[in-house]
Amino acid sequence: MNRKNPGFSMLELLIVIAIIGVIAAFALPSAINFVKGYRLHADASAMASALNVTRFRATSQYTPYRLTINTAQRQFIRERLSQAYGNPFEEERLPLSQGIQFLTTCPVEPKPGTIGATFTSGSTSIYFNTRGLPVDSSGAPNNNNVIYLTNDSGLYDAVTVSLGGRITVWNFSQVTSTWVAR
Repeated sequence: MNRKNPGFSMLELLIVIAIIGVIAAFALPSAINFVKGYRLHADASAMASALNVTRFRATSQYTPYRLTINTAQRQFIRERLSQAYGNPFEEERLPLSQGIQFLTTCPVEPKPGTIGATFTSGSTSIYFNTRGLPVDSSGAPNNNNVIYLTNDSGLYDAVTVSLGGRITVWNFSQVTSTWVAR
């Protein structure tokens, strides 16, 4: 009986490696974009969580609080304020992920949620009074609280705080050109 040597030839192995290489070359850019989108959404969720903690601290400690956005250092800071909305005491500083940036203006024409069409800039500080409601730096109610985030792939997320204190994370759909609540 004539038996062939079981196994693969060098040519067969090279063909399989070449096929795997071609598939990886097509899949790698999609995987990188997925990771970048994941980081953006994770940072928007972290921002919403930090806003919720800030809001709850304001109500539980019966003290005004604010979340300040530092665009230059790419971080956000939770601060406890005096009853006159001054004298900030820093409690926590959280950075953004690599490749994520704050935007100072809305990057697209429609605005997320209840943000007015004439309101163009993003918030640099979001204040909460002792009842957990969003206010401006003088303590007056404020409904134009929005933070815009982007990544280097051109994706956008926003975090809004409604007049009643509801915090919502939004993703901009480039397919429908609208903001979609998560």
